[in-house]
Amino acid sequence: MRLFNLDLHATVIKDIMDLFTEMGHTVDHWSISSHSWVHGRAVEDVDVVNQYTWRHLNESMCERFYHRYRDELSEYDGFVVTHTPSFALLYAAFNKPVIVVASTRYEAPFSVSRRRWEWLNSGLHALSARQLIGRVANNRYDQRYCELHTGLSWAHVPSYCGHVNVRWSPGYPSFLLDSKMPPVRLRNYSLVHKKSLGTFKWTDLMKYAGIVVIPYNASMMSVFEYYTACIPLFFPTGKFCIELYRHFPDFGVLSELSWLQVWNVGERAVLSTGEHDANRYMEPGIVEDWIRYSDWYDDEWMPHITYFDSFADLEEKLGSVDLKAISEKMHVHNIIRKQKIEALWKQQLKTLMSAG
Repeated sequence: MRLFNLDLHATVIKDIMDLFTEMGHTVDHWSISSHSWVHGRAVEDVDVVNQYTWRHLNESMCERFYHRYRDELSEYDGFVVTHTPSFALLYAAFNKPVIVVASTRYEAPFSVSRRRWEWLNSGLHALSARQLIGRVANNRYDQRYCELHTGLSWAHVPSYCGHVNVRWSPGYPSFLLDSKMPPVRLRNYSLVHKKSLGTFKWTDLMKYAGIVVIPYNASMMSVFEYYTACIPLFFPTGKFCIELYRHFPDFGVLSELSWLQVWNVGERAVLSTGEHDANRYMEPGIVEDWIRYSDWYDDEWMPHITYFDSFADLEEKLGSVDLKAISEKMHVHNIIRKQKIEALWKQQLKTLMSAG
């Protein structure tokens, strides 16, 4: 199969391109992501929908995109959409299969417009009725979120991130801190803030004894990358994560669970799913219920993560866990993990192509 992608995210599509290539498929990718440089790509010059115009996506733009690129894109067997899923509507007129992968709240850029959000949902339903769409989320949080907001079923297929082709090989006694919080200081261990590294290579990260993550979202592509590299990972328990969220709301803890939160445009979604809508991010009880679906609390896909329920507990565990044993267990699990991810994708493609 030969597939086309126009994307705002650099890493989600990079992972899919790598996996699909190994399966014998081709994905031609036009990036309009400001992070294109991460994977050695340039930002493409695209008419109609680009890094400056995508937030205004509407019916007219979809029609103009189709007429502008109809001849060029009609040669493809289908399309892949990651960020943002609303780009699926660009391809509705091509009458070919569209694979949609939700990685962080699918409705962008329509979070504050009920009419446009409903237009997106209607478009997803129309593609589904024509059996021209594969609906996938790369984490259980977005799987649940998409299902509640669209009324459609979504498959869960995690990202793998095999582009991180190096493995943990510690050379420093210090640990890395991946967090939007200010530096965390421990009594007996050094935590080097990832931000302080500036531009880095993956080989630089492999030298740290492990990585402590204070998450800003329920799913982070960097965590898939860390896991594939077999770096020992330390996460706050769900309870401690909520405690940090309550007491340090301005420090970036769980600061990107909702687009309303990211854009600072309100606390209630224009298209709500009810009392437990994930967009009610100012209510810790709702946040606590939802973060159970985070990747790092999913023992099926990410076992062997070490959890701490206080910074004192973190310090104790940094000194007591067997880091080499953890990394080796992650390595063994990654073999199984990749096989399962490939099998899930093969099934998705088979189902979509047979229906189309």
